[in-house]
Amino acid sequence: MLKKLTVMSMAAIALALPVNAQEINTMSWDQIVAQAKKEGQVSWFQWYFQDRFREQIKAFETETGIKVTIPDGSHDANLAKLLAEKDRKEGDIDVISLSGGDLNKLKPEQVLFGPINSIIPGGPKLRYKIEGGDSKGYAPAFWGNQSVIAYNPDRIKEADLPRTLEQFSAFFEKNPNEMGFNAASAGGGSGPAFIESVTRKLVPDVDYAAGVSNPEILKKLSPAWDWFHQRKDQFIITASNADSITRLTSGEFMMVASWEDFVAGLQKKGEVPKTIKVYVPDFGLPGGGNVVSIPANAKHKAAALVLVNWLTSGKTQTSFSREFGSAPQNPDADSSAALLPQADLAKSFTWAVKPLGDDLNKQFVENVTLK
Repeated sequence: MLKKLTVMSMAAIALALPVNAQEINTMSWDQIVAQAKKEGQVSWFQWYFQDRFREQIKAFETETGIKVTIPDGSHDANLAKLLAEKDRKEGDIDVISLSGGDLNKLKPEQVLFGPINSIIPGGPKLRYKIEGGDSKGYAPAFWGNQSVIAYNPDRIKEADLPRTLEQFSAFFEKNPNEMGFNAASAGGGSGPAFIESVTRKLVPDVDYAAGVSNPEILKKLSPAWDWFHQRKDQFIITASNADSITRLTSGEFMMVASWEDFVAGLQKKGEVPKTIKVYVPDFGLPGGGNVVSIPANAKHKAAALVLVNWLTSGKTQTSFSREFGSAPQNPDADSSAALLPQADLAKSFTWAVKPLGDDLNKQFVENVTLK
């Protein structure tokens, strides 16, 4: 009897232990869910909106019984931890959010568990390439963000919005210092998005998707810096995304460069009036997003898979669109709550690949801001 109880106890303990990658690849989804519930916990390293995601994730915890921990940590600190722990047998990270650009800094097949596109339900319909990065099926997109021009309808009518580059030139001349955007990427990417968009319109014969940067290519960009420099006294360089939208709301500006999800989130919190609107000019603005992934040495792989599946599901993506203004990344999601109409989203393009992408902003500062 004692021997039988011992065997049963050992079996119960074994079932509660984490499974390795090879074992998980042979399990059905129902078996993975059962194993996830036995693991009972998962850590998600997510660098933005942490407090709000801790509230959102309660629905997952109620639904699955799996406890989710979202530790404090910046984007750079989380990425550094992922890379520092990659050779350990087990790391502290079960799920980590990454930007599309991060995928170019690591080899998914060496650092991440997967591919998971054939493991999670609906995996094949999800997006694995974003913002110039290709996760090769290891990391599905769960967050979409689109740079926009935010405007105050009390100051400028929709019919008067500049939509072509020629109209922006006329707007600056007629309404000097009524548009603001930040130029330092450390203050957020909305200003650099506008700068890149104008640059690509004026200098179309550069392969922005290749990302190659050298003196010859950078010299080709001079028409863009000339355009900005000639109008330098007609726009305002702000300190950051937040500074831009604060000054728009106060009535200082008619328009600013911003983000759809940033504006929507602040409106949800009541910090920005819902009268503030957004749009994308005819020459487009860059958009991107973030992915969720599982480190190859994650301790709770089953629970991590269940969380990734939940985060990327149509239901959750619909909720994120309504709560945060994020562009849904699952085709089954409802995007009707988005601030931007589909016609404007169709004008989105992928950011210039680095190092050229970084050099665009540096060149603007060197040739416009500092001159």
